[in-house]
Amino acid sequence: MRRDTGTGGSEARNGRPRRQLRSLALIGVLVASACGGSEPAPENVANPGGIASNRAPLSAILRGGVKFAAASADESRAAEVGRDVLLGGGNATDAAVAMYFAMAVTLPSAAGLGASGVCIVHDSKTRAAEAFVFPPVAAPGSIRGIQVTVPSGVRAITLMHARHGSAPWPAVVAPAERLARLGVPVSRALSRDLQVSAVALGADSEARRVFGRGTGTAVTEGDNFVQTDLAATLGILRQRGGTDLSMGTLARVVSDQIAQIGGSMPTETLRSAVPQAGPPAGERYGGFRVYVAPPPMAGAMALAGWNGQPGPSGAVPADSGGISGLAAIDSKGGGAACSLSMGQVFGARVMVPNTGILLGTPTADSTSISPVVIGNPGNAEVLFAGAGGGSPSAAYATGLIARGTVENKQYVAAALRAHGGQGGYVNAIACPDGIRSGGASCNSGTDPAGSGLALNASPR
Repeated sequence: MRRDTGTGGSEARNGRPRRQLRSLALIGVLVASACGGSEPAPENVANPGGIASNRAPLSAILRGGVKFAAASADESRAAEVGRDVLLGGGNATDAAVAMYFAMAVTLPSAAGLGASGVCIVHDSKTRAAEAFVFPPVAAPGSIRGIQVTVPSGVRAITLMHARHGSAPWPAVVAPAERLARLGVPVSRALSRDLQVSAVALGADSEARRVFGRGTGTAVTEGDNFVQTDLAATLGILRQRGGTDLSMGTLARVVSDQIAQIGGSMPTETLRSAVPQAGPPAGERYGGFRVYVAPPPMAGAMALAGWNGQPGPSGAVPADSGGISGLAAIDSKGGGAACSLSMGQVFGARVMVPNTGILLGTPTADSTSISPVVIGNPGNAEVLFAGAGGGSPSAAYATGLIARGTVENKQYVAAALRAHGGQGGYVNAIACPDGIRSGGASCNSGTDPAGSGLALNASPR
């Protein structure tokens, strides 16, 4: 286990937490994200939203062109953010980090900052893969009888970016901050989750205020959803680094605010929740490796799907189930994919006051997740990156889609149509003939039964 690095920031002193957060957050230096349609077209392939490829607002910060690169996520605006990072010259890790923060804004029901999860990176420079696991760790005390998990995902993502990212840290956090501050249309994915959890969310006064906009009626699809407190939190993370949530000012604010609503999450608990970084699990595939999550996550289930072994079969999910996935591949052979879980839809249904942070809850589903990345440690080639959501069997479904697109050379859209969302929605990017030769065989997609989006990043 390795400890992460980063800026810890100073401890909070006096003043109300809400004023601390808003005064610390920079408003002026924001980077615009894409503004295309909020929902995917049926095929979910090759820029289905019809968004002009020259709309790359990060290009002023990130330099460089691409041949083939793609981003895919369970929520459409997050995928657009990942696509823009790639168009601006960022690598797959940068895109995954940016999508992680964006999903905390656009799909907090399945990817909030309080989620547990695992990410796998295949680094084209080091020619090695690394897994970043942030398993569910129960807080010392419950809140209104609800067990909550310690938020350690930001710390893991910070470490992942420090080791494998190429873009400046502010550039991968700022798009999410902008979405939270200026608002983003509520997507079908979030609206669907709100429909099944509105009553449970209503029991928490802070969640009721944020998701009900003070009216008592939850935001609905298409509404412009502004999250001022979350924007302030993201602004602090952009300025001070991701470790501020585990050992800086934000850690003190989170601890104090949780205590005020009857819970217990001492700053030492936040500091000691260290993510696991190390080799992923997996197996050989010719000269390649099929990388999956190590224990306690469900990498074995993903491998069962890859090998065509009997596994869980489920109905098409009606909502996210509190589980989501995202993936990215860059033109240099880098790949990254993350699987996230809140434990259930909207996690503990508890929001830390004045921060916009939804807390997860530890359940069996919290560890039943795994992305799949297939790469070559000998030449930095990448064949596949994918992750699923909507169901605890999504890891198995991701393995099945990986086998169909890489070994059987099915187009991603065709494989996903045949899958039909059963047992979970899959986000996948496949390059069955490799990407380093130009990526002619590469294609991407999301399950048409879900509400995600896949976008290819092509040169301008």
